[in-house]
Amino acid sequence: MMKKNCIGNKQIKEQNGCPDCMAYHGGDVYRNDVSLDFSVNLNPLGVPESIRQAALTGLEEVTQYPDPFHLELRTAIAGCENTDPERIVCGSGASELIMASVHAFMPKTALVTAPCYSGYETALKAAGTEVREYPLDESLGFRLDEGVLDQITDSIDMVFLTDPNNPNGSLIDDCLLTKIVKKCEECHAVLMLDECFLPLTDASPSYYLRMQDRLHNMGTVLHLRAFTKTFAIPGIRIGYIVSDDPETLERISMHLPEWNISRIAEKAGAAAAGALSDHSYLNEATGMISRERTYLTGELEALGIKVYPSDVNYLLFRSVPGLYEKLLGQGILIRRCANFHGLDESYYRIAVRRHEENEILINTLKNCLSAEESE
Repeated sequence: MMKKNCIGNKQIKEQNGCPDCMAYHGGDVYRNDVSLDFSVNLNPLGVPESIRQAALTGLEEVTQYPDPFHLELRTAIAGCENTDPERIVCGSGASELIMASVHAFMPKTALVTAPCYSGYETALKAAGTEVREYPLDESLGFRLDEGVLDQITDSIDMVFLTDPNNPNGSLIDDCLLTKIVKKCEECHAVLMLDECFLPLTDASPSYYLRMQDRLHNMGTVLHLRAFTKTFAIPGIRIGYIVSDDPETLERISMHLPEWNISRIAEKAGAAAAGALSDHSYLNEATGMISRERTYLTGELEALGIKVYPSDVNYLLFRSVPGLYEKLLGQGILIRRCANFHGLDESYYRIAVRRHEENEILINTLKNCLSAEESE
């Protein structure tokens, strides 16, 4: 639990484990005794050496101000995204870009799904926006369905969608996504498509080409992407938006501070863009993720736990209340999901990690559930 002298807004207090709040984000190893963190969904392969070395190069250049226009970084990203640097705006992680985008458009009304990443609502409420929710169907594994099209009307100014969705990990059907883009254009609604986890679903060259095709076949969609999860570097904040509308990106950049990206992040980000173009690292990672996701799903279901289908490196499941505390007592941190709209205290999310780590989680879970039954 957080100390009584915690400071900050309600969202930050919740995130940091304020006693009267439920933590709404993973990765809080600063206030907990954690040996294995399954609450954050990072690439299980860890940080590529090329990115580590680039960050060290950036460290040697910290006596220089970063480039306020991020030209080196945007050029590198443009190369891997097969687009122009003018069609990219960079931020200190995806969260900064979400907030900047909301303040750039100041929507009166916005549409999100439920459950989904809470950062959208945080930014929208900070701007005084009315937030409308489209509840995802539990019987469909919380997968986005065509009912969302009826919710996109002339009264909606901005739409936030995550592909794959968080916390359940399901991809949006390509045909449905095309219909959503068209409906947003008809209703003049800005669509932000959060694709931060997309490279960890299937990093084959053919699939990455499909990601690039999205940039050129979806009008003025704001494609939100980041290197955080893909290359396991949450401590180095690098996010970016790609769009075919440079004027829109300029509008967003006006709501970003100067030098918002450090010299270390500039160098690491350029190296990450190179690693994204290479495919070999991500092909190895997604192969591992697929195998281990299958293993975890089978083991959890064997314990009588409801597991929701996922296409990425995390799993949403449903079990007994109090499981978070029991596992934390054993040094394992998982994501409790009660604060996701539409979920309750019986829902949890875990990352897909390396096999030996996943085995530890499963064995600890077995012990916790056995103790629960014997009480």
